[in-house]
Amino acid sequence: MNAAGALPRRVGVARTAAGPELIADYGDRVVSLTAALGWDHCSTIELIRRWDELAPRLEEIGGSGTELDSAALTWEPPVMPQKVICVGANYTDHLEEMERAGAPKIEGVTYPFSFLKPPSTALVGSDVEVAIPGFGTELDWEAELAIVIGRPQLARTDPLGAIFGYTMLNDLSLRDFVAPFPHPLGLDAVIGKGWDGAAPIGPWITRTELAGDPTGMVIELRVNGAPKQQSSTAKMIFSVAELVAFYGRVLTLEVGDVIATGTPAGVGAGAQPPEFLRPGDVMECEIGDLGVLRTPIGPTAEPISLDIH
Repeated sequence: MNAAGALPRRVGVARTAAGPELIADYGDRVVSLTAALGWDHCSTIELIRRWDELAPRLEEIGGSGTELDSAALTWEPPVMPQKVICVGANYTDHLEEMERAGAPKIEGVTYPFSFLKPPSTALVGSDVEVAIPGFGTELDWEAELAIVIGRPQLARTDPLGAIFGYTMLNDLSLRDFVAPFPHPLGLDAVIGKGWDGAAPIGPWITRTELAGDPTGMVIELRVNGAPKQQSSTAKMIFSVAELVAFYGRVLTLEVGDVIATGTPAGVGAGAQPPEFLRPGDVMECEIGDLGVLRTPIGPTAEPISLDIH
């Protein structure tokens, strides 16, 4: 289909020779929105907030904007949200494997378990190398469908209508601190899941109208080409719609906020024997038709002692 007269299928942020740019995929060509809109920034949040206003211009840009070579792009996070909400224990099969790995048995829950990741330091784009932190050794993968909020005012009444689009997030986790829990108070999500680079995301945000049914997306994560996670969002305990409505009641959702919806079975900690990432490994995450989120693992950072006393 000719891109002229069509809205973008998906949007993202990438670094080009001109610097970081907001980019759009129109199906048959990838163009710079930053250049075409005359912006001096690459704020996906502003684009989402002004989507309806900018729609006529976006349709024109599809046929006239500066075309980019998508293979030459250096990916940044497709959005830099105010908050990243991560849902844990949201797939029955993952609960079972983590119980076998030493996590407490979970049953009869009526609302989701969650934690936050710091966006500005945890989020990294596709193909960005992530170092193993110097205070842990058991680095694990978690492929997750991620929601990007577009109309937060609809979260409680029309949760699917509140969603601008979907992307992928790899909830990297140091199992040294996740299960079994070494601290007597339980999960420390800052140490175990909040360190720099702990949330690869992207590469694109696919508009909700074109992303497909969020209750039936195939999930696959590969390490060095070998499949590790093979599942479906159909196995979620709390659905996409239920999660958006829930967090819309718990706190103030804002345009661009990300909700990572949990991971299915197949994580390294659940393997027999357990498997963890090593320098040189490469993860590839695919969910539905959202693209491929690729993350290479770099050298282990300088050792750090967490002990204060």
